[in-house]
Amino acid sequence: MGVRILRTRRPGAAPEGIRVAPGERGAAPTITAALRAAAEGQTVLVAPGRYAEDLLIDRPARLRAERGPGTVTLVARTPLRIAASATLVDLTVLGTDPGEPLLRVEDGDVELRGCGLHGGRVEVSGQARPVLRDCRLTGARLAGLYAVGDSVVELDRCVVADVDGIGVVAGESAHGTLRDTWIGPVTGSGVRARGTARVELVGGAVVTPGRNGVRAEENAAVTARDVAVTRSGAEAISAVGSARVELTGCRLSDPAAAGVVAADQTQVVLTGCALDRAGATAVVCRDDADVSLTATSVRTCAGNGVYVTDRGTVTLTDTEVGPTTYSVLHVGGHGRLTAVDTWLGPSAEHGLHVVGTGRADLTGGRVHDCGLAGLSSEGHAQVTATATVLAATRNGVVAGSDQPVRLTGCVIDASDRAGVQVGVGATVELTDCRIHGPGTAGIVFEQDSGGTVDRCAVHDAAGSGIVVWTGAAPRVTSTSCTSGAKNALFVAEGAAGEYVDCVLTASGYPAIHVGAGATPTVVRARIRDSDLDVDVDPQARPVFEEVRLTGVTRSLLPPSGLAADAAAPAVPAVAGGEAAGTAPTPVPEPPTEADLPELLAELDALVGLDRVKQDVQAQIKLMQTVRRRQQAGLAAPPLSRHLVFAGNPGTGKTTVARLYGRLLAALGMLERGHLVEADRTTMVGEYVGHTGPRTQAVFRRALGGVLFIDEAYSLVPPGHTNDFGQEAIATLVKLMEDHRDDVVVIVAGYPLEMNRFVASNPGLASRFSRTLTFEDYGPDELTAIVESQCRQHEYHLADEARSALHTLFAGMDHGPGFGNGRAARQLFQRMTEHQAQRVADLAEPSTEDLLRLTASDVPTAGSIA
Repeated sequence: MGVRILRTRRPGAAPEGIRVAPGERGAAPTITAALRAAAEGQTVLVAPGRYAEDLLIDRPARLRAERGPGTVTLVARTPLRIAASATLVDLTVLGTDPGEPLLRVEDGDVELRGCGLHGGRVEVSGQARPVLRDCRLTGARLAGLYAVGDSVVELDRCVVADVDGIGVVAGESAHGTLRDTWIGPVTGSGVRARGTARVELVGGAVVTPGRNGVRAEENAAVTARDVAVTRSGAEAISAVGSARVELTGCRLSDPAAAGVVAADQTQVVLTGCALDRAGATAVVCRDDADVSLTATSVRTCAGNGVYVTDRGTVTLTDTEVGPTTYSVLHVGGHGRLTAVDTWLGPSAEHGLHVVGTGRADLTGGRVHDCGLAGLSSEGHAQVTATATVLAATRNGVVAGSDQPVRLTGCVIDASDRAGVQVGVGATVELTDCRIHGPGTAGIVFEQDSGGTVDRCAVHDAAGSGIVVWTGAAPRVTSTSCTSGAKNALFVAEGAAGEYVDCVLTASGYPAIHVGAGATPTVVRARIRDSDLDVDVDPQARPVFEEVRLTGVTRSLLPPSGLAADAAAPAVPAVAGGEAAGTAPTPVPEPPTEADLPELLAELDALVGLDRVKQDVQAQIKLMQTVRRRQQAGLAAPPLSRHLVFAGNPGTGKTTVARLYGRLLAALGMLERGHLVEADRTTMVGEYVGHTGPRTQAVFRRALGGVLFIDEAYSLVPPGHTNDFGQEAIATLVKLMEDHRDDVVVIVAGYPLEMNRFVASNPGLASRFSRTLTFEDYGPDELTAIVESQCRQHEYHLADEARSALHTLFAGMDHGPGFGNGRAARQLFQRMTEHQAQRVADLAEPSTEDLLRLTASDVPTAGSIA
């Protein structure tokens, strides 16, 4: 019986195909027979059924299941071999031994579409170029797909699962591309590249591999974009030999071991990635490896965030690392780490810990909430930090190595203990740094330590500003210590050092203490607003030269140590500070006239506040006219720059005050334009004679900028005529008169109470002649504030969520106690918490799931206190 050839409907057209249907008249009995009979370009259509055949396709061929996927099963007693260009569509191939190949692609342009390959691996070799689309590879042992030689393999929307071994292996010079392909579960690694192979992953996921998610060896290279690697049994990414791995926009989550390990001479680059919940250290770089993380987040790992050792090199840019169980960054051996604009913390240990002969360089960024030091060095380590903020750590910096720790332009805020602790025999170089609110001393030089402190500032230390222990001899120049609870400068028994052009203000104990046998040299210091200037042990041998005193109740300095003239010296240039209890921010360069359009645009971009914006813009125009008249040699009109901001909490008063100062600085009406916040606790003392110095101290910090007194009416509480607040007001009025061109004072609070405050003192009424009223936000403006928070924190607000928000705000009670903008920001936080709970219940949340805030995330009216 001959094989029937199927023809197209048009007479004379080329034959379309050959049908395989055992037992059917005119059809081929086997696939093998059909392949032999088929002419070039013909398609072999296979009728539903199970076919036990050993196939070799060694010339161009096309096979397709006649009735679609799942209808044709080919049982491969020996591997199906393809050595020519071929297309297989909707076929199922079953292997008889999972440890053996069920399909070998040896040559040609091969395409498999919608095929199921079960019970054996796919082997690709030679110069074969197979493309697998919408295929499933399952049930193999050793590997699901194994490509070698110069082959080029592409998997598009495929699944590789239930493999007792590795999902996809590329060796020798093979090149593999996996698009939107799912790998897992597998007992080995998800993807493994070795030799000089190249593997590219685009989209898709590697889920629950028993070993690594991706492993690159020898001289192989792996690139991945928008790929998820989840719950790997070992490291999510492993690179050894001289391999290179580059990940962009990938998410690595819940590896049982480290997130990324780079060893030998490998290179690993992560850009815009997220690495979450590593079971050990998140990123390990050892041997001579090089690792780079850019715009990447590393969160919640059971070890270090980044661990560098041997001669490894790590670069972090615009990256966030933390929380971590051990130190956020650990550098040891001869390792090198560079971090730019990177946020570190929280951590139970150090933010950055450098040991051995390691080196770390930080520029910008923030280190926060660390159980030990923000920065710590030991051994022969080298550490530099420039314009970095260290906040809420046990110690800001602990220098313990024999190499100087160099800090420039850094801010150390609210450390539990010392801001900077210089260990025994260690040295530091501090330049233009600010230390605010340390739990003990600002800077501690331990025994035999030293270094330099230049143009720095210590504010509001719970202990002494600078402590110098036995044998230590630092050089401290142009530095201020302000409002410390104990001494501004404590020089212990047997200590020394040089202290030149320093300003010591409002210390709780004598400004300078000198212990027995100590030999410090203090030159051109200025001691201000202290009960006692020095406390010197009889056995000490200090040298005091040209010291000036201002507001000192008692002086024990010898006359020879005082400045010869009565004129007070210029205050040395030190880093500025804010009021007690406020967190410092890096002091920017003062704005110039060129910045004026940008500042006005920033004002205009604020949500709501239309009347306030008009008033501020009118003030700015008035200032511009005043300046032009002065430049023309004309008399300036009467002008009061001081303002009353009347409004409920959360209406943007502090934000506008900060902008107002910068605008005046841009006009040249203020020197710096910075903002210093104050309140009753900052200005009013607890006993007679304490209030005046406190008010003076905070006022001096505001010189050249804006003093913003919140809840100013609390300075004159009703019915308390003998309250110390009256002294604060009297002191403030006099200072405003003495420095009328050097500062702008803004008093703020509830509208009715502010009227009472201004009327309480004739001096206030004459100086605060203009009131800006901050109206409560309406539902549209509150919704806009939430939308602004969404943009800032990378969330998308769904339309239905926006409508639900508007309804919620419209129904809120806007009476006393309503938080306005603060309420909107708190509501946004509640929404993100609800979204996090909702997304956590999804097995595989998409990026859109993580970004989108829906109406279900909006709290109900009854749930809001």
